[in-house]
Amino acid sequence: MPIPLHVLALHAIKDVVTVTTGELEWSCSDPLDPDARAQLPWGPGVYVWSSRLTHQVLYIGKASGKNGLRSRLGAQELRWVREGHEAVEAGADEAYMADHWESFNRVMVARDAVVWWAPTADAAAARQWERNLLQRAIRGTTTVPIVNGGAWWNRSAFWAAASSWAQAAAGRAAARRRADDLAQAG
Repeated sequence: MPIPLHVLALHAIKDVVTVTTGELEWSCSDPLDPDARAQLPWGPGVYVWSSRLTHQVLYIGKASGKNGLRSRLGAQELRWVREGHEAVEAGADEAYMADHWESFNRVMVARDAVVWWAPTADAAAARQWERNLLQRAIRGTTTVPIVNGGAWWNRSAFWAAASSWAQAAAGRAAARRRADDLAQAG
């Protein structure tokens, strides 16, 4: 039986935005927009690919390299997804996609994904935010977003800090829900 959607810790992009309120400022880029790359900053940041239709979180990543979000997303991932959509429009079928595309491209095109991104102060902050969001995503479910896959990200000295942040974020979310319930009841 599938896990009910409301159980997943970071199922939808709104969960990501809510859990980082006051800490990160999010923007959205559409890979089908030819001007999407120009919107991206050159600095480091964290990003989340999500389904345009369901808002499901598909992938959590970071841009911590020399040219930051503009390079990672603009020169690479946005282009890959846009080219995937163009190939489908030109008649590429599922067999072609399976033979020629990495799983990232296949999922992002099949789910008609958009990318949400937030600048960070520096590369270290981008790496830590990626860990924080991944830790929050698996909290209580033992699952990660579908494209993140294996457990490469949990082998660092920073994992404990990410776990602590996710635990505190869960407490803040529960407090907000209690306050909302009290406000509705009163």
